[in-house]
Amino acid sequence: MNENNLEYLKKTLDNLGFDNKLNEVLETAIRREMPNFSLGIQTNHRPLDSVDPKAARTEKLSFDINFNRSKDSDMYFLNDYKVTLQQKDNPIIRSQTFNLERDYRVTALQAFKLLSGQAIEKDVFLRTKNEQNHENAPKQERTPVWFKLNLEVKDAYGNHPMKTFRPEYGYDLEASLKKYPIKGLKDAEKLQEVSKALRNGTIVQADLQIGRRTIPVTLSANPQMKTIDIFDKDRREVRDEAIFASKDKTQSIKVPRAAELAAGREISEPKIEASKQDVEQVPSAKRSR
Repeated sequence: MNENNLEYLKKTLDNLGFDNKLNEVLETAIRREMPNFSLGIQTNHRPLDSVDPKAARTEKLSFDINFNRSKDSDMYFLNDYKVTLQQKDNPIIRSQTFNLERDYRVTALQAFKLLSGQAIEKDVFLRTKNEQNHENAPKQERTPVWFKLNLEVKDAYGNHPMKTFRPEYGYDLEASLKKYPIKGLKDAEKLQEVSKALRNGTIVQADLQIGRRTIPVTLSANPQMKTIDIFDKDRREVRDEAIFASKDKTQSIKVPRAAELAAGREISEPKIEASKQDVEQVPSAKRSR
């Protein structure tokens, strides 16, 4: 048995987020010189949008990690793993096979977030099309790339297509956050903290100021639409039309001109009141992107 190879595989499992739970069964399989084998592990997680840290772990994940032995040596390789997600309030069971090389070593936690519909950002080494077929091609500098699964369709291999958004796509997360009246984000440290969490695929709890009301909401990054998704406590989308309705109406009110005031003309100013329509959502309106 190749001890160095075994230690490398153990380290790879640890870096992927499986700790050392599979080390014993991994070593047993390699000692038996099996040409290929799969190791399984199951974990439970709290829902990503859960506010309560003591909430039940209702998200069930199962992993099948695939190993193959080289035809020319005693070395084994971990090429990919399949993850299946079963959610309490979702009858659809989602699954995806992540290839370590092709998918830039997506970890177990990142796989959970991607299958839950979240986008994540990873710093990866990108290669040109000419370099992809050459193992000795020099690696480029790390580049931040957004990843998101298209959960609406599957390809011929039973996988959801992976969407990628590179810097040239033009998604500015901080600018998207500053667009909305989110409490606390005028503080640079708080803005950085929220931005980091969203880049990691975390659903962020926040307070949104709409008119005279403060509404608890959750935030998620949406790189494809170059914005952030905002939902209320009932998981209903809070659209731009509802957020900016009061502001738009206030700005549209005619302001008396200085010349008219100087001439002593009588000008009747409309009474400004905060109406229910100003602060409630507009479910029928589409969100502007």
